[in-house]
Amino acid sequence: MKNDEALPSDLIIEPLKLNHLSMLTSDNNTKYLGIFQILLCKKWFSSLESSFTNFIPTRNSTCLVAIERGNVIAYILATPINRRGTCWSISEPYFIGESISFSRYNLLQNLLRKVLYESKINTQSFLISINTNDNQSLSVIRQSGFQPIRIIKYWQKNEDIKYSKKEDKDNFIWEKLNEENSQQIWRIEQARESINFRSIFDRQWLDIYEKRNTLTGVIKSKENNIIAGLIPSVCPQSNYSLELIRGLALDERINTSIPQRINNMKIYRKNCYIETTSEDNKLNDILIKSNWKITDEKVLLGRSVWKRKNGYKLKSIEADLLNNLVGNLQQQPELPSTIQIGKNK
Repeated sequence: MKNDEALPSDLIIEPLKLNHLSMLTSDNNTKYLGIFQILLCKKWFSSLESSFTNFIPTRNSTCLVAIERGNVIAYILATPINRRGTCWSISEPYFIGESISFSRYNLLQNLLRKVLYESKINTQSFLISINTNDNQSLSVIRQSGFQPIRIIKYWQKNEDIKYSKKEDKDNFIWEKLNEENSQQIWRIEQARESINFRSIFDRQWLDIYEKRNTLTGVIKSKENNIIAGLIPSVCPQSNYSLELIRGLALDERINTSIPQRINNMKIYRKNCYIETTSEDNKLNDILIKSNWKITDEKVLLGRSVWKRKNGYKLKSIEADLLNNLVGNLQQQPELPSTIQIGKNK
């Protein structure tokens, strides 16, 4: 059994530095060398941006590493997810190796504390997603002040799906994201979200437009109305993680337009996902019938400094489902840390 009350000097948590690269000496860790080099470059850009925060919002990730006895054993990323930097996403912790003295529970607890309270991130809101069956991590995240917002399903295309016949352009058209339709699909997204989530995420139409890629776009009717779309996700699993959304009105044309569009997508990457909310049974049924498969299910949690200060609580549109899932993980006062947070040299 690991001892979470080991000596404070055994573990240090600090921002990624150049000298951390030399710690990745074992064969199992050299694969992270390239990742850390990229993250370090982004950190330097982020440091430069932080000098101009009044003029240029920071857009690069912040990486924090956990070091035990001269070895990097874990790291976590925080990334701005809108242009104004008012909301950041926190990644799941990446465990490079097993700690000698500390549990993963304690590592995540202290990594989160460093991000939330001791980093130089100037923001009012955070989002984080975690596997629905990872009860231990959910408990730590809840203790840190996060509240569940929704459950997200991740879908991947079955390899045996053949490209379908040509899309029925008489009934609908596929249009890549542009400035005009980004504003239209943003309004659809805003209409379906709760006020709490909109205030935390704080996404504008330009955030959707700027993060477009080769697979994003909208499905339009012949009357030029948008009935559905594939847009950049809230907490993407990869660069090609897309959120499938539709208008609030139940338009039967999506029963044919969506399957044709998604099955005609030329997906060359195995890490391409489509995301839906668990409560949108209509879209989930369409994906099942289109032979897409669920590969993961995660809880999206949010934390807003402004709301916490003013005594508000998040209300999920999937309250019953989320209460069943995380009801036993009651938010508790933070436990005292046994870890010494390293100071920048």
